[in-house]
Amino acid sequence: MNIDPGDEIDKVLDLEQQYYQEGYEEGQREATHHQFIEGKEYGYQTGFQRFIVIGYMKEVLNIWRKQDGKDIEKSMESHLNQLERLLDVPMTNGDSEVAVYEKNVAKARNKLRVIATIRKDQARISKLDQLVDEIGGKLQVSENVDEMW
Repeated sequence: MNIDPGDEIDKVLDLEQQYYQEGYEEGQREATHHQFIEGKEYGYQTGFQRFIVIGYMKEVLNIWRKQDGKDIEKSMESHLNQLERLLDVPMTNGDSEVAVYEKNVAKARNKLRVIATIRKDQARISKLDQLVDEIGGKLQVSENVDEMW
């Protein structure tokens, strides 16, 4: 029986290549899984932060409506109705829906300030941004696009 030392070395090298390939593939699967989880967590946090603002503004609107009851002036009713329409934003994450959200929230914040000024109820909204930051936190986003993933 002739054993060629070249064959034995080739087998060892093939085994090394096989383990290298398995380790590489396992590393790719693990990284993909972690990126998926990280993206999902980021999405939940972003959604929470976005809609906590909407929820707070809707509740302020409800409080004002309850305070007014049936004795509401036409101009105030108009302001409140406009605010209500602005707060009716899509709950999906497409590009067009996000654009609608961004535009409506900016307008709703302004409308909220106008109504609060008319009602002399600035205290209810004076710390809105601070409250949202405290509850929702700040997103941790890398400035360098290459470091994000």
